[in-house]
Amino acid sequence: MRKNILYIAMACFALGFTACSDDPNDAVTKHVYGPDEAPYLRSDANATISNSLEFKIGHLAVQTINLKNYAEQIQTKLKMTVDDVFVGLENGDIVFYNINTSRGAWDKTAPTKGSTGWYYNSAGGVTTESNAQVAVELDKANKQIVVSVPETVEDGMNGTVNVGFAVDNKKDYDMYVRFSISYKVSDPSSNIVTINVPNTDYTPYVVDLNDYEDNIKDAFGMTLKEFCEAIQSTDGDMVLYMLDKDGNWITDQAYTASGMGYWCDADGNIMKWADKPNYFVESHGDEGAIYIGAYPGQEAGTEFRVRFVYTLKSDNSKFIQFVFKAVLID
Repeated sequence: MRKNILYIAMACFALGFTACSDDPNDAVTKHVYGPDEAPYLRSDANATISNSLEFKIGHLAVQTINLKNYAEQIQTKLKMTVDDVFVGLENGDIVFYNINTSRGAWDKTAPTKGSTGWYYNSAGGVTTESNAQVAVELDKANKQIVVSVPETVEDGMNGTVNVGFAVDNKKDYDMYVRFSISYKVSDPSSNIVTINVPNTDYTPYVVDLNDYEDNIKDAFGMTLKEFCEAIQSTDGDMVLYMLDKDGNWITDQAYTASGMGYWCDADGNIMKWADKPNYFVESHGDEGAIYIGAYPGQEAGTEFRVRFVYTLKSDNSKFIQFVFKAVLID
């Protein structure tokens, strides 16, 4: 009996060996994704490029992400130049899609904004224009990702959208670069500072720019010293604009006060000194200050809102806005 059991055990053991195969095709293979499937997103922190954008109510300019600025990372992950990426988009070697981070997969939803972009809701999901909180579009001509928000956005809105470029090898999207774009909407006019301005002898209220050093750095990527130097000259890239009563930038008027500065009426409309305006705003970068002063002879207690921005002639998406409630005092 023992001998029979031993023979049976040996036979089973031998059959177990014959069931194994040296053929690698018999092993478990990686799934090949078809054209109608959404490939999974392979985890690779080094393939992610993060951008933070801020849109300011009153001047909701589109913002761009220049792919040339990330040429090295694109070369490392896609094994090609930025120019080659756009050639690949045309011949099918490269794809540009959304990324669904909650599912950890690529999202092949057809464009909803033009032929190369999408509208997104507050949760970062693809939606229609009427329900959109933000939009992302690929500008092939300028090799940029363009991000915009509608005029109906409100203060405090924020979110994150993810898009990416991947090599299409007809199996997966494991060679990729992902752009994680965080955005927020703020309203500069909601932060109003009350100041007391003397109503005699043009004595100004002095705005100390040291108090805005962090804001300046966030807006322009400049040090306080660089900003002060920039507002000293009217011939450079920096420019000062006043805002009218509706919050629109007044961009078509020459300076009417000293240096980079204006005389204005109570509604912010630009005037000349001879026309008896209400107040002036002047840039004094050499002192690290902005002067806000009144035309003499106005009644103490008179109030008006003073609103202005510093921005770049070459890029109006970069700006810092100041809003003051000026109260005239004796």
